Amino acid sequence: MALSDDQRALLRLLLSGDTYEQVADVLGTGAGEVRTRAHEAAGALEEAPDREFPPEAVRQRLDALERPSDPVQAQSPAASATSGRRRPWALWLTLGAAAVAVVVVLVVVISGGGGDDGATTTTRGDQEDVVPIKLAPVGESKASGMISVVRVADQPAVDLAIAGLAPSGQGESYVLWFVGSGGRSLPVAFQAVGADGKLTGRTPIPTAAEGLLPSFTTVELTLAGQRDAATAVQRAAQSSTLPQVVGTPVMRGALR
Repeated sequence: MALSDDQRALLRLLLSGDTYEQVADVLGTGAGEVRTRAHEAAGALEEAPDREFPPEAVRQRLDALERPSDPVQAQSPAASATSGRRRPWALWLTLGAAAVAVVVVLVVVISGGGGDDGATTTTRGDQEDVVPIKLAPVGESKASGMISVVRVADQPAVDLAIAGLAPSGQGESYVLWFVGSGGRSLPVAFQAVGADGKLTGRTPIPTAAEGLLPSFTTVELTLAGQRDAATAVQRAAQSSTLPQVVGTPVMRGALR
């Protein structure tokens, strides 16, 4: 079975240097629970390898975490304090869709709820409805492809089918945004891109965001630094609104 989004998020945190205790502190759970989840994720990798998480690297990291005296678990007080200040936003970026849900719920509550204005292009039902959206490269980008807004059993989602992207660097992610007036945007997908240059897969759209979808007119793919994206989201949360698009535009298309 392929890794779940939660398992991928957990492994990213651990491989970036966090310990079971540090992750548990962020998630509000126990270190033992985090350890169990991590080993379950490692087991899933043995059955369904993932290019982002080489099984051997994951096993080595988990083995190191089993040794309390291992220096990889030790941090200076200053480093620990810095990590503690930034970790909630690093976790936001790692979890992606879960964070989007938090932002959207905040906006919906403040605006009094998002009603359907009839502009949606899909219908409810158990069948899969698909609305293809072709994307065009921006600037010097050589990328090509499309996204599809789909609905399966009343769950909206986005299918990605993009190729020709430059590999993302350390601390970078490709971010897919739904953009509305004033540049206020909903980040719907975060994903690193490897040497094959492909961005694929399905990303669910949080149900809380569904009422906002008719207000977005453009889809934009950017290559963004994770720290920059975190700052944009933090500022948006402080002002109780959606973030502005951040990053270098790579592709763009019309939602309607």
